[in-house]
Amino acid sequence: MNSVIEEALKLSREEKIALYYQLQEDLDFEDEALQEDDLTPEQWKELNKREEAIKNGTMKMITRDEFNEFLNKRRHGLPND
Repeated sequence: MNSVIEEALKLSREEKIALYYQLQEDLDFEDEALQEDDLTPEQWKELNKREEAIKNGTMKMITRDEFNEFLNKRRHGLPND
C-alpha cells in the first residue's frame, strides 16, 4: 500500500485532484446517507424542493468542472460569465 501512496504523491496537482474525485466516486457512501433526524423539517422541505427542481428541469445543473471554474474565479476576484 505504501508504494501506491508514494506513486500518488508523485502525481501533478491536476492528476491528484482527478485521482481524489475518482476515489471519492468509487467509495460506497451508503452509510453516509442522511437520516430523518439529521435535518430540521425546514431543511428537509428545502432539500425536497431542490430535488424536485432538479427532476423537473427548473434548476440549472452544472458539471464539477464548471463549479470548480466558478470557485477559482470567485477566489481570484474574477467576474463569472
